[in-house]
Amino acid sequence: MAVIVNSIGNLGYVANSQTNQSFHPFKIEEDEAEIDSKKAEIETSRKEYAEFIQSSNAIYQETTPTQLVNKQTNSINIVTGVYYNLGTVNGKPLNGPPLASGGFNSNFSLEIWKVPGSSIVTPEQESALKMRQSYSLPERQEANELVAVFMSLSRLAEGKKSVASMNDDAIFAQHFPKFAEGIGLDLSQPFTINGKSFTYSQGTLQTIDTED
Repeated sequence: MAVIVNSIGNLGYVANSQTNQSFHPFKIEEDEAEIDSKKAEIETSRKEYAEFIQSSNAIYQETTPTQLVNKQTNSINIVTGVYYNLGTVNGKPLNGPPLASGGFNSNFSLEIWKVPGSSIVTPEQESALKMRQSYSLPERQEANELVAVFMSLSRLAEGKKSVASMNDDAIFAQHFPKFAEGIGLDLSQPFTINGKSFTYSQGTLQTIDTED
């Protein structure tokens, strides 16, 4: 009888032990996943900051921009990180790169970064402030509208925006012809954006279906 009782008791202990063992590894994996997620978030933030600094330096140094349009083929090729010219605003060139993290860092809307908790003004902050002050509010507004057109075209090329949504976009409808003129895109002819073909007539953007 004693042997049977001890056997049952031992089985219960073993069962509890196995349950605890099966639980703890799962909890550890969850913690590791959280740590990995935080590491990924930190790494993404670091890359975004490094990208912003690189693009800002290109603006400070007045890097020669790449022309957005190949006029021989009437085509646009948008590549992240390339320093483009998007035409002019009141005779002043609008330059900057599209960022992998999203958005566009232009010389008209250069952000002023401040180190948290620091009252030190860096040379980069002074340069950014002087650059922003060199443009009037209407000029910055117009630059933002042209950048918005560019970003819409970029999302269209990536398949993140449809032609129908482009035609329903009030900013695109109002400013695309001026944007196209500024970058040298001929809207009287078909054109391509990252290999996709389009036409623009009477205020309407249309896709040209191509067969292989």
